[in-house]
Amino acid sequence: MSSVSSRQDEIQKLLRSQGTVHIHDLATLFHASLDTIRRDLRQMEEEGYLRRIHGGAVLPNLAQESYAERAQELQPERTAIAQKAARELIPDDCVAFFDSGTTVCEVARNLKPSFRGTVITVNPMIAVELASHPNAEVIMLGGTLRKTDMVVCGPTTLDQLRNFNADIALLGTCALHPEAGLSTSSTEERATKAAMIAQSAEVIAITTADKLETSLPHRVCDIDAISHLVTGRKLSNGYLANYTRRGLNVIQA
Repeated sequence: MSSVSSRQDEIQKLLRSQGTVHIHDLATLFHASLDTIRRDLRQMEEEGYLRRIHGGAVLPNLAQESYAERAQELQPERTAIAQKAARELIPDDCVAFFDSGTTVCEVARNLKPSFRGTVITVNPMIAVELASHPNAEVIMLGGTLRKTDMVVCGPTTLDQLRNFNADIALLGTCALHPEAGLSTSSTEERATKAAMIAQSAEVIAITTADKLETSLPHRVCDIDAISHLVTGRKLSNGYLANYTRRGLNVIQA
């Protein structure tokens, strides 16, 4: 096996375990130049193994994956994010919108037993998860169920959302970019997230690191609309500077 093949195999392993790689980290790890790492990533992108982003690469998007399959990806990082958000950003007596997404469901699973507030959710998995919580009040919104994403959406959902004023909107993140803001792949999801933001005093975005520096077709909001960003990997300050400069409180789990 050539050194190039060996290095690229190791990059694939890192991507599968971490979701994101950064060129400076890879150059240090492999004692290689930045140009060498860039060539590796360019070749691997052409072969479909990754998607390049500013300063590194992420796993390619796999839209055909089911909700259950997505929930198994990057599980240690999701759990760390969820525990951080649940313990430090969700007050015990708050009213909170819980958005769709596997990481948001993980937050529900990690809510403190002392939580005695209200969770309003569009994700039936979250409602089921919180059914056994000793103190949480749970409001499950109605609407059309998108089975692949385990989320309700549509006009009924939006009408019901607008009946509430929340302290917090806890948003799952499909894509977050310092310039393009928060975005998603469907108009229905965009509308739901935007309604949650409009009805909330504070917005928390939670995401695995592979969703950073990415954008999708349907824009939800500017980065400035988000109060806190919780992500899992210990990313460099330089990598996160574009977010902190825009006023986000960035928390790394």
